[in-house]
Amino acid sequence: MLYPLTLRSSPRLFSFLALLAAFLLGANAYAGTVWLNNGDRITGTIQSLDGGKLLVKTEYGGNIRVDITHVKTLESDSELVVKDGEFNNDYRAKLVAAGDGTVTLQGVERADGQTTPVNTAVPVASITRVVRPTPFLNEATFKGRFDLAATRKTASTKTQDYTLNTFNELRHGMWRHQLAADYTRNKEDSTDSTYNYGAGYTLDYFISEKAFWQGRAKYRRDFVEELNRQVVYGTGPGYQFWDNELGAFSLSALMSRVHYGYTDGSSENAYAASLRWDYVRYFYGKEFELYTRGEVLRPINSDTKFAINGEVGARYNINSWMSVYLKYARNQVSGDGRQGGINESVYSTGIGVRW
Repeated sequence: MLYPLTLRSSPRLFSFLALLAAFLLGANAYAGTVWLNNGDRITGTIQSLDGGKLLVKTEYGGNIRVDITHVKTLESDSELVVKDGEFNNDYRAKLVAAGDGTVTLQGVERADGQTTPVNTAVPVASITRVVRPTPFLNEATFKGRFDLAATRKTASTKTQDYTLNTFNELRHGMWRHQLAADYTRNKEDSTDSTYNYGAGYTLDYFISEKAFWQGRAKYRRDFVEELNRQVVYGTGPGYQFWDNELGAFSLSALMSRVHYGYTDGSSENAYAASLRWDYVRYFYGKEFELYTRGEVLRPINSDTKFAINGEVGARYNINSWMSVYLKYARNQVSGDGRQGGINESVYSTGIGVRW
């Protein structure tokens, strides 16, 4: 005798069908699609558009850059921040595929603090900038990089130069953690002309989407200069002007405590006011990058009058995880005291790895 097959009589079959349906729905769901004029199609997450370069993150090929003039139409999985250069309009809208050379914007237009619903088609060529909105509160995200520059020369003298540094950032909820470390050594035969290392930790708590309160601590050790130890810790307000796929810029003003140690065993302690900055800007679909970060510090009632520690550089990103860089770093501590300060400049070029 044959029995009818039902979901009630076969719970395992029900589970199997539910999993199959979820798989099929997931397989058909994708982040976004870009259709090209030559008939090709790219599936992935639309990250940004800047300088005529569209950046698409794919699972099969990493980051792919496409010249916007080769795009027939495109669509996104979620709302993006869109700048229309032809009509000088600003949108927060989802991209929906339309006719050749056009794309439909579904969302709102933002102007003078007001939002107006839109569902209109615009020329693809008129879109000058696209970025993914950065959620204020999100799950934990971690990113970082490691840079290395090393040279070794053997002639009448042996010369060895090493520069290493790493920067890591963890963001979760209202908190942002940053950990940085660096190491520099320039050696000729058995004599060190530069030999130092340092590390710093910064903790930010966001009071609002832009404003945050910062606490930080930094240690630096030098084996060549008379000023051989620096310890700085402080706290104060900061402001995040922007942070998106095209870059970031923040400033913070801190009241700090500084400790300087010297090779003769003497030391100096003082309060100080400082201004910190962190700026990065990406160009042409994150292919090129300009950045600068550092701090200017002014001790109060101290023999040390001025201190600056910072760097400025440029990167060429070969792919999503490797780059080559060129940078200039400056570390200067000067004043009127009898102890010597630091006046150090380091130029370096090398390779970088990011994650």
